[in-house]
Amino acid sequence: MIMEFLRRNRFEVMYEILFFCRTERQKTKIMYKCNLSFRLLEKYVNFLLSRNLLENLGEKRYHTTPRGMKFLEEYEHIRKMLNETKNEGSGSSPRKFGLGYKRQT
Repeated sequence: MIMEFLRRNRFEVMYEILFFCRTERQKTKIMYKCNLSFRLLEKYVNFLLSRNLLENLGEKRYHTTPRGMKFLEEYEHIRKMLNETKNEGSGSSPRKFGLGYKRQT
């Protein structure tokens, strides 16, 4: 069996954090679920907070904002659009551009 390890791009990581935080989550749970180091988690959480995509509910608890929910919808829409193009034989894989990530529910 051949295993292929693919790296996630920034948008995929942000998507995963925001998707997971649709319900209130603790920082540690986000770190483990999204498979991030503490350093990377801090970087992404601070970025998402500064863009009003994530809100801090106090005591290291976070929740996706309505603006963050809009990001999730738009990202899913773009990913779907590119995957449809792929199926029509465009020759370029969306995965090549980091847009083929499938979330874990």
